[in-house]
Amino acid sequence: MEKFLAKINHSQASSSSNGNPSSLIDDLNLDSLEADPGKRVPIARYNNPRIKDEVRKHYIQKGPCQPKMDSYPPTKIGKRVRQFCKIWFEGPYSKWLEYSVEKDSVYCLCCYLFKNDFFHGSTSELYTKTGFRSWNRGLERFRKHVGDVNSIHDKCFNKMLDLSNHHQSIQVVIDKHSQKLKN
Repeated sequence: MEKFLAKINHSQASSSSNGNPSSLIDDLNLDSLEADPGKRVPIARYNNPRIKDEVRKHYIQKGPCQPKMDSYPPTKIGKRVRQFCKIWFEGPYSKWLEYSVEKDSVYCLCCYLFKNDFFHGSTSELYTKTGFRSWNRGLERFRKHVGDVNSIHDKCFNKMLDLSNHHQSIQVVIDKHSQKLKN
Protein backbone atom coordinates (compact mmCIF):
# COMPACT_ATOMS: atom_id res chain seq x y z
CA MET A 1 0.00 0.00 0.00
CA GLU A 2 2.86 2.39 0.82
CA LYS A 3 4.12 2.27 -2.75
CA PHE A 4 0.87 3.96 -3.89
CA LEU A 5 0.92 6.75 -1.33
CA ALA A 6 3.43 9.57 -1.14
CA LYS A 7 4.58 10.60 2.32
CA ILE A 8 4.15 14.26 3.14
CA ASN A 9 6.62 16.18 5.25
CA HIS A 10 4.22 18.34 7.29
CA SER A 11 6.90 20.81 8.36
CA GLN A 12 7.69 21.60 4.72
CA ALA A 13 4.00 21.73 3.75
CA SER A 14 3.13 24.26 6.45
CA SER A 15 6.18 26.43 5.83
CA SER A 16 5.56 26.55 2.09
CA SER A 17 1.89 27.48 2.55
CA ASN A 18 2.74 30.47 4.77
CA GLY A 19 4.33 32.31 1.86
CA ASN A 20 1.22 31.94 -0.29
CA PRO A 21 -1.32 34.74 0.35
CA SER A 22 -4.21 32.47 -0.68
CA SER A 23 -3.16 29.78 1.77
CA LEU A 24 -5.21 28.76 4.78
CA ILE A 25 -4.53 30.52 8.06
CA ASP A 26 -3.31 28.34 10.93
CA ASP A 27 -2.16 31.04 13.39
CA LEU A 28 -4.23 33.67 15.14
CA ASN A 29 -3.49 37.14 16.43
CA LEU A 30 -6.79 38.75 17.48
CA ASP A 31 -5.22 42.22 17.45
CA SER A 32 -4.42 41.86 13.75
CA LEU A 33 -8.02 41.13 12.71
CA GLU A 34 -9.35 43.82 10.39
CA ALA A 35 -12.39 45.78 11.62
CA ASP A 36 -13.34 47.13 8.18
CA PRO A 37 -15.45 44.44 6.47
CA GLY A 38 -14.13 45.43 3.05
CA LYS A 39 -10.59 44.48 4.08
CA ARG A 40 -11.27 41.27 6.06
CA VAL A 41 -9.84 37.87 5.30
CA PRO A 42 -12.63 35.47 4.24
CA ILE A 43 -13.67 33.30 7.18
CA ALA A 44 -13.13 30.15 5.09
CA ARG A 45 -9.38 30.86 5.02
CA TYR A 46 -9.08 30.04 8.71
CA ASN A 47 -8.04 26.41 8.58
CA ASN A 48 -8.37 25.31 12.20
CA PRO A 49 -11.98 25.11 13.49
CA ARG A 50 -10.95 26.44 16.91
CA ILE A 51 -9.22 29.42 15.33
CA LYS A 52 -12.26 30.01 13.12
CA ASP A 53 -14.47 30.01 16.24
CA GLU A 54 -12.13 32.43 18.02
CA VAL A 55 -12.29 34.78 15.02
CA ARG A 56 -16.07 34.51 15.01
CA LYS A 57 -16.27 35.20 18.76
CA HIS A 58 -13.96 38.19 18.35
CA TYR A 59 -16.12 39.78 15.65
CA ILE A 60 -19.33 39.01 17.52
CA GLN A 61 -17.95 40.56 20.71
CA LYS A 62 -16.83 43.69 18.86
CA GLY A 63 -20.16 43.94 17.04
CA PRO A 64 -20.76 45.09 13.49
CA CYS A 65 -18.45 47.75 12.06
CA GLN A 66 -20.67 50.83 12.04
CA PRO A 67 -18.59 53.99 11.71
CA LYS A 68 -20.74 57.03 12.48
CA MET A 69 -19.63 59.71 10.05
CA ASP A 70 -21.13 63.16 9.45
CA SER A 71 -21.50 62.32 5.77
CA TYR A 72 -20.74 59.33 3.61
CA PRO A 73 -19.26 59.51 0.10
CA PRO A 74 -21.85 60.43 -2.54
CA THR A 75 -22.48 58.12 -5.49
CA LYS A 76 -24.28 59.14 -8.66
CA ILE A 77 -27.03 56.63 -9.42
CA GLY A 78 -28.93 57.56 -12.55
CA LYS A 79 -29.44 61.32 -12.42
CA ARG A 80 -29.40 61.56 -8.63
CA VAL A 81 -26.62 61.56 -6.08
CA ARG A 82 -27.13 58.97 -3.32
CA GLN A 83 -25.16 57.88 -0.28
CA PHE A 84 -25.25 55.49 2.65
CA CYS A 85 -27.58 56.65 5.46
CA LYS A 86 -26.35 56.20 9.02
CA ILE A 87 -29.96 55.76 10.19
CA TRP A 88 -29.77 52.29 8.59
CA PHE A 89 -27.59 51.29 11.56
CA GLU A 90 -30.70 51.60 13.73
CA GLY A 91 -33.72 49.34 13.94
CA PRO A 92 -33.92 45.86 12.46
CA TYR A 93 -30.48 45.99 10.78
CA SER A 94 -28.49 47.23 13.77
CA LYS A 95 -27.13 43.84 14.84
CA TRP A 96 -25.70 42.78 11.48
CA LEU A 97 -25.32 45.70 9.05
CA GLU A 98 -21.71 46.80 8.56
CA TYR A 99 -20.20 49.64 6.57
CA SER A 100 -16.77 49.61 4.93
CA VAL A 101 -15.12 53.03 4.76
CA GLU A 102 -12.49 51.52 2.48
CA LYS A 103 -14.97 50.33 -0.16
CA ASP A 104 -17.99 52.58 0.58
CA SER A 105 -20.25 49.53 0.73
CA VAL A 106 -22.24 47.51 3.26
CA TYR A 107 -21.85 43.95 4.45
CA CYS A 108 -23.64 41.45 6.69
CA LEU A 109 -21.67 40.41 9.78
CA CYS A 110 -23.57 37.17 10.48
CA CYS A 111 -23.42 36.02 6.85
CA TYR A 112 -19.68 36.79 6.74
CA LEU A 113 -19.20 34.63 9.85
CA PHE A 114 -21.43 31.66 9.03
CA LYS A 115 -22.58 31.59 5.39
CA ASN A 116 -19.97 28.99 4.44
CA ASP A 117 -21.57 26.60 6.96
CA PHE A 118 -24.71 26.55 4.81
CA PHE A 119 -23.50 27.20 1.28
CA HIS A 120 -20.45 26.04 -0.59
CA GLY A 121 -19.71 27.21 -4.07
CA SER A 122 -20.80 30.15 -6.12
CA THR A 123 -23.61 31.74 -4.13
CA SER A 124 -24.00 35.49 -3.95
CA GLU A 125 -21.15 37.16 -2.12
CA LEU A 126 -22.77 40.60 -2.21
CA TYR A 127 -23.05 41.01 1.57
CA THR A 128 -19.98 38.96 2.48
CA LYS A 129 -17.23 39.73 -0.01
CA THR A 130 -18.01 42.30 -2.71
CA GLY A 131 -20.28 44.64 -0.73
CA PHE A 132 -23.60 46.28 -1.52
CA ARG A 133 -23.81 49.92 -2.59
CA SER A 134 -27.05 50.57 -4.47
CA TRP A 135 -28.07 53.27 -2.02
CA ASN A 136 -31.26 54.13 -3.90
CA ARG A 137 -32.66 50.69 -3.04
CA GLY A 138 -30.99 50.13 0.33
CA LEU A 139 -33.95 49.31 2.58
CA GLU A 140 -35.65 47.21 -0.09
CA ARG A 141 -32.49 45.17 -0.66
CA PHE A 142 -31.78 44.78 3.08
CA ARG A 143 -35.28 43.31 3.56
CA LYS A 144 -34.70 41.01 0.59
CA HIS A 145 -31.34 39.92 2.03
CA VAL A 146 -32.89 39.11 5.41
CA GLY A 147 -35.65 37.10 3.71
CA ASP A 148 -38.10 34.84 5.49
CA VAL A 149 -37.70 32.51 8.44
CA ASN A 150 -35.12 29.83 7.62
CA SER A 151 -33.42 31.99 4.99
CA ILE A 152 -29.64 31.73 4.87
CA HIS A 153 -29.38 35.10 6.64
CA ASP A 154 -31.79 33.94 9.34
CA LYS A 155 -29.79 30.75 9.93
CA CYS A 156 -26.53 32.73 10.07
CA PHE A 157 -28.05 35.29 12.43
CA ASN A 158 -29.28 32.53 14.77
CA LYS A 159 -25.83 30.89 14.76
CA MET A 160 -24.33 34.27 15.63
CA LEU A 161 -26.75 34.63 18.55
CA ASP A 162 -25.97 31.10 19.72
CA LEU A 163 -22.22 31.69 19.67
CA SER A 164 -22.59 35.05 21.41
CA ASN A 165 -24.40 33.36 24.29
CA HIS A 166 -21.27 31.60 25.51
CA HIS A 167 -23.04 30.13 28.56
CA GLN A 168 -24.96 27.84 26.23
CA SER A 169 -22.11 26.99 23.89
CA ILE A 170 -21.20 23.35 23.40
CA GLN A 171 -17.59 23.92 24.48
CA VAL A 172 -18.74 25.41 27.81
CA VAL A 173 -21.11 22.49 28.39
CA ILE A 174 -18.33 19.98 27.59
CA ASP A 175 -15.89 21.80 29.89
CA LYS A 176 -18.43 21.80 32.73
CA HIS A 177 -19.14 18.11 32.14
CA SER A 178 -15.42 17.33 32.10
CA GLN A 179 -14.95 19.22 35.38
CA LYS A 180 -17.76 17.18 37.00
CA LEU A 181 -16.09 13.96 35.84
CA LYS A 182 -12.75 15.07 37.26
CA ASN A 183 -14.36 15.87 40.61
